[in-house]
Amino acid sequence: MTVAMPMRLLILDQDSLEVNFLKQILNPNQFEIVKLNSSAEGIQATQSWNPDVIIINTMQPSDNGWKLCRRIREYSQAPILVVAAVSEPNMVARWLDAGADDYLPRPFSSEVLVAHLQKLTRQLRLTQNNPIAQPAQ
Repeated sequence: MTVAMPMRLLILDQDSLEVNFLKQILNPNQFEIVKLNSSAEGIQATQSWNPDVIIINTMQPSDNGWKLCRRIREYSQAPILVVAAVSEPNMVARWLDAGADDYLPRPFSSEVLVAHLQKLTRQLRLTQNNPIAQPAQ
């Protein structure tokens, strides 16, 4: 029997309470979680730690968040999930344009969060296993 490796999850957020909430709802047997506060640390971790999924957790939309998303996309093909308090269509579009792969507005259940994370890793595995399916650069 093969034991599944935990999903490597990088959470970029400046709000410790929110990160603690995410850690509580995610099963430690399924997820290896690293939480960082700064953009510079986040970019470095995408290169050195090679996460399976990156969560950018944001309370307010900002140019800094969108710039961070673009920078991460320059260094990593890991799926990016934005967790945000704002669910206005123009904000969702802006994050997706910045390089995010998915957007999850608050509030959400742990089941929905895990489903989004599993969907993103499934999509990544499909594109890695089928190079023809990868979008042209």
